Amino acid sequence: MPDKRERILAAAETLIAHCGFQGMSMQLVAKQANVATGTIYRYFADKETLLRCVHEERLLEVSATILHNVNTTEPSHAQFRQLWLNTLHYLQANPDSLCYRIQYEASPLFDREEERQMSERYFKPVFEFFEHGRDAGLFRDMPAELLGFLALENLMLLSQKCTKGCIELDDYLYQQLLDASWNAILKR
Repeated sequence: MPDKRERILAAAETLIAHCGFQGMSMQLVAKQANVATGTIYRYFADKETLLRCVHEERLLEVSATILHNVNTTEPSHAQFRQLWLNTLHYLQANPDSLCYRIQYEASPLFDREEERQMSERYFKPVFEFFEHGRDAGLFRDMPAELLGFLALENLMLLSQKCTKGCIELDDYLYQQLLDASWNAILKR
């Protein structure tokens, strides 16, 4: 069983993903995490601190997961494929993480400058992958953030549609999507 702090984070993430910010209370988090409400305050000063912590810890988790077995200094189709598949598998395995992110970014807690700093901190190797590819003449002459958006961000919406049953994909279609994402960033 995960430790209490992680159970609290997971409970908050799940409640926000399914009920939104207005549907989440510290009492509901405590119940979902199977801890006393007072226990939450041993780890987090208040609701805002808890929610910001969920957001940052999930960004750290996502970055570590999507970069697993990826050599960002050697942009190639094989490295891109690993990055793309890692992203897809994370999103499929963690649908609440995506729903939470959407809710968080639409909330008053979202701060553009803070988000830029966290993206730079946690996703710098991803951006460097696209920068190396661009500098080597492999990828389009665009900012790394836009290359990443073209190649990976579409997976968030796709995963959401699949989770809701709006789209069904098989291995062949996933391969086609991977190839389309690769082709979208290649220099012409």
